[in-house]
Amino acid sequence: MHKLSLTFLVLVLIFINGCSVREVIVTGTNPLFIPALIDSAEHENIELVLQKGKHEFYEGVASETMGVNGNYLGPTVKLHKGQTTRITFKNNIDETTTIHGHGLHVSGDIDGGPQLAIEPNEEWTIDLPVVQEAGTSWYHPHLMGKTGKHVYAGLAGIYLIEDDNAKSLGLPQSYGVDDIPLVVQDRSFTDKKMNPYLVSHAQMMDGFRGDTLVVNGTVSPYHIVPKGWVRLRLLNASNARFYRFYLSEQKKFYKIATEGGFLNAPILMTELTMGPGERNEIMIDLANIDNVHVMAEFLAVDFEDWSFFASNTATSVVELRTDSSLVASGVLPNNLNDIAYFTQSEKDQAVTRTFRLEMDEDAMTYDMHSMFSINGKSMDMQRIDERINKGQLELWSITAEDMPHPFHMHGVSFLIQTHNGNSPQEADKGWKDTVVVTNELTEVLMRFNHIADEKTPYMYHCHILEHEDGGMMGQFTVE
Repeated sequence: MHKLSLTFLVLVLIFINGCSVREVIVTGTNPLFIPALIDSAEHENIELVLQKGKHEFYEGVASETMGVNGNYLGPTVKLHKGQTTRITFKNNIDETTTIHGHGLHVSGDIDGGPQLAIEPNEEWTIDLPVVQEAGTSWYHPHLMGKTGKHVYAGLAGIYLIEDDNAKSLGLPQSYGVDDIPLVVQDRSFTDKKMNPYLVSHAQMMDGFRGDTLVVNGTVSPYHIVPKGWVRLRLLNASNARFYRFYLSEQKKFYKIATEGGFLNAPILMTELTMGPGERNEIMIDLANIDNVHVMAEFLAVDFEDWSFFASNTATSVVELRTDSSLVASGVLPNNLNDIAYFTQSEKDQAVTRTFRLEMDEDAMTYDMHSMFSINGKSMDMQRIDERINKGQLELWSITAEDMPHPFHMHGVSFLIQTHNGNSPQEADKGWKDTVVVTNELTEVLMRFNHIADEKTPYMYHCHILEHEDGGMMGQFTVE
């Protein structure tokens, strides 16, 4: 009996140890870089220059990078609902590329998909009408076969959209002080220099995953914030990595927004899972806290391992250190939005479409016609996969093979109807443009209200960039 009890105890200890997350909480050593803010209300014409650069992730060691108006990443561009902003993108990287407005509700001819290539030393000017509600979107390249490489190098930045409702809520709005963008990426380094973008067959299948967290281009960052409410705009701009975000010491926070806008009310949470391309806004009350770490657990490739039973690594995203001399100007309101949810009658009248994201793990070459597909078809820029009527309610049913995939569609925000076969949680009932799908059913409802013709169609695709580049993408028109 004694031997049996001892054996059972050992097994329990092994089980508990195997289930734990290995945390790496290190005091921040570098001030968090805050991207420059360009407010469209103050600039008639905004110029964004894509350029090569050298960026020091580690002091004294320069890495070859790309950036927008700088060496790595780009400025945050503030847009205002009801205004039209002229933006000129100049391509100085000596390679063909595009710039996609991820999350923007715009027509196909200014969406920046792979058809809208910007050749080296050329520029692309768009007049960008802002018709959607306040939210956090972003911009990044979208050239077929090169998206992963260009985003990895640093070509990405945030679109911050404001409207009258957002301004009236009293939320923190002092950019970089209590309203802080966090562009979260994973990178790999050798002798403190960022490795070139070279992916193996296994990395193509799983997507590129680095071992070092980089936030706004900063390794091991800290940031000084007021003693009060702080608003964080989280963007998972990694090529393929999924994260579980939480606060040190299991402190609680409030989720206030998804990709397409505010939730109806703040949702109290202790953790938040995000796939590539997803954005969330959270609020933390630091009135009585000296410092706290925002943590990120590196989630496994397989969905089955996304649980307490996995043994993953978690590391600090940013250490927030409070300073009572800074003015805390924001509050957390009880009500944020009034989302017009679709009725059952509307859902019954929707056009239904089915999408299955597929992988061929036996393919031995990076061939977009054999490795990745949707509904049995790999991306073909000469083929239109779906034709949609403008204004028609659409119900898309999506599943995936082998691993979780973040599914993104252009030109629209949607509402989740079912997720992994279940009704969505309250925190997932906001407007979204990217959703993580598995082999269980996810259903989303939306209306496409902008034109995308055959010359410049919209895309739907996996936002694991290596999968997108490899053909897990389709084209659709809205007319």
